[in-house]
Amino acid sequence: MKTKKEFREFYLERRSRLSREEVREKSALLFERVCSLEEYKKADIILAYMSAGNEADTGAFVYGCIEDGKTVALPRVEKTEGGGRRLGVYTVKDPVEDTVPGFKGILEPDPLKTRLLEPHEPDLAVVPGIAFDTSGNRIGYGAGYYDRLLPLLRTDCLKVGAAFEMQIADMLPAEQHDFRLDMIVTEERTIYCPKCSGQSK
Repeated sequence: MKTKKEFREFYLERRSRLSREEVREKSALLFERVCSLEEYKKADIILAYMSAGNEADTGAFVYGCIEDGKTVALPRVEKTEGGGRRLGVYTVKDPVEDTVPGFKGILEPDPLKTRLLEPHEPDLAVVPGIAFDTSGNRIGYGAGYYDRLLPLLRTDCLKVGAAFEMQIADMLPAEQHDFRLDMIVTEERTIYCPKCSGQSK
């Protein structure tokens, strides 16, 4: 495989073979690891996402964050003045009551019920994707929304890729505008990417 499209198709198909039970079990282990991070314990505002399909399931994680007293923020695809699209970040108090179907049917914050955050406010960001590598490179769904949002977050906001072990590649193609994550967490390990101190464990 050489192109992002080829990697995207390969890892999407691979992930699609997981059963719902496998997704639940792997997701529980993955997010248990996220919640054990010191950065999670210290964070006041956590940027998460509403999972769809066979993505790492964030349902229990989002509720857990709220129970832990965290402020949870979720992304919303919005139109810009220039006619493009970007991710806005909104706080939610209830991930069911405060969301509505949005881009591609994915649940997004209802702007009438939620508060828009500035990108510098989250302390920890949990990011979805199709494939990741141990250098922090990520392949998403091709729209580039996170590549535009992530650079706006504070440098000390820990940016974590949530992935199953089967989504980890040896090396992914990366371009200059692609944003590298600080850490990847799977159901099996925590991967500290090169710009962070630490080792996989």
